[in-house]
Amino acid sequence: MSPLPPIPRSQTVVEAVPRTTIAHELWRLQGSADDLRGLAVETSFGYAFALELAGEFVLLHLQPSIEVLVDYAERIEIGLRAQGWQPTAPSSSTSEKETR
Repeated sequence: MSPLPPIPRSQTVVEAVPRTTIAHELWRLQGSADDLRGLAVETSFGYAFALELAGEFVLLHLQPSIEVLVDYAERIEIGLRAQGWQPTAPSSSTSEKETR
């Protein structure tokens, strides 16, 4: 038995440290309502492919190398265009987003 009583979980304080995520836009497609962007995201583990719909990440998939990421992104783009998504002009090549 411990001499001190345990701290209830509701009293445990955990602070999230905001991080800036750097994402490089690979392509941008226009759907019926919103834009969908394919992004190369730099992570602490290397690179990840991200799909961003209407400004929110909906998929983040770690990749073993940037070359594999680019090939994966290209296959995704081809499939989406075949389903009717239309290419649009990219807003910029790099964006930063603060995440928690």
